[in-house]
Amino acid sequence: MTATHTTTTVLAEPLTLPCGLVLPNRILKGAMGEGLANPWTADVTPELIRLYERWADGGTGTLITGVICVQRRAENSVTVALDDRTDTDALRRWATAVHRRDVRLLGQIQHPGRQVPVYMARHPLAPSALPPVRGSRLFGSSRPMTTDEIVDMVEKFATAAAMLEQAGFDGVELHAAHGYLIGQFLSPETNLRTDDWGGDLERRARFLIEIIRAVRSRVDPGFAVAVKINSSDFRPGGFDIDDSAHVVGMLGAEGVDLIEISGGTFESYSGCLGVQPGAPGTSKEAYFAGMAPRLRAMTDVPLALTGGLRSREVMERLLEQGTVDMIGLGRPLIQQPDLSAHLLDGTADGIDLQPCPERGLNELFWWLNQFRRLADGKDFDPDYTPRHNQLDTMTGMLRQIAANLRATALHPLAWRP
Repeated sequence: MTATHTTTTVLAEPLTLPCGLVLPNRILKGAMGEGLANPWTADVTPELIRLYERWADGGTGTLITGVICVQRRAENSVTVALDDRTDTDALRRWATAVHRRDVRLLGQIQHPGRQVPVYMARHPLAPSALPPVRGSRLFGSSRPMTTDEIVDMVEKFATAAAMLEQAGFDGVELHAAHGYLIGQFLSPETNLRTDDWGGDLERRARFLIEIIRAVRSRVDPGFAVAVKINSSDFRPGGFDIDDSAHVVGMLGAEGVDLIEISGGTFESYSGCLGVQPGAPGTSKEAYFAGMAPRLRAMTDVPLALTGGLRSREVMERLLEQGTVDMIGLGRPLIQQPDLSAHLLDGTADGIDLQPCPERGLNELFWWLNQFRRLADGKDFDPDYTPRHNQLDTMTGMLRQIAANLRATALHPLAWRP
């Protein structure tokens, strides 16, 4: 969408978070799994850095990374993981590259819990013993975490946050949405515990609250701590809008700096939207905007809304009404990495998102190939065919394996499980 040039928009206003961090404008890039980490060492790669340079050049004031796992071998092999074997110099290069553009960088840290791929763990950790995630053969049945494992996991989150601060990141976002481990503790559908970590909502939220407190104890006051939370899981008997509103109030009491509103889990996905058709708060645009006022009423903490936002008119209206304070964009910034700059200077009214022609696992590879194209300095290609997608996927994988063999074949860490 093109527009008549104007330079006055609420999208361009800076936002000061409670910790004092100033975000340059009201647009943030939401987390998306880029699939560009080193598959041998789970470290940051030059390709990943180039991708974020592309976005930083495009006018978006705040970039939230794709998921960074707090435990090695708990995510797919092309996701960054943080522990005592991490290449911290590569982390610093990532932050430095973004900061050259005066853009803020937050690392999204998480653990998948029961959504650990089955080739990584046959029986992954979770709050409770649960059957495999419905609708996918990627995951196995889970086993309940012991109290010691829960306490250790809290410490892993705090350690990951401290590592990112030391690397120069501006903050972290705790991923408590989309059915990952923190979200599993929050949901009465997946948290069946009867001890101090389950039961009523206060105890189900304890895992998240303890993580926030542990992170705060390990980082400086000016380091931002954000939380991504579901407005609803859209699951019968799951985490719903009433639960979300209560937890948002708890987050405000804990002094978090930003709350990002999303929704849905793997088990409630409907195509690319991540929500069921007709679910409360869904619309053609801004899927979860209908739920935002309920959450806004519970806290003064800045709120970000991500999911289905496409037009500048809707973005500006949400900000002007005070419904939310930040606008999160995902796939629009894959299709047009400099979209934010055009929204800010008034030369674009929004974007007509190109549909993905693939389905199933090929859809995932289709988007991953688009990430790789951007990292290589190319543009989004809406005309990818299944044949091109598969060929490019295999070519990219072979190229990355070859590079990793050259870089890490003689490195002892590359061969450890």
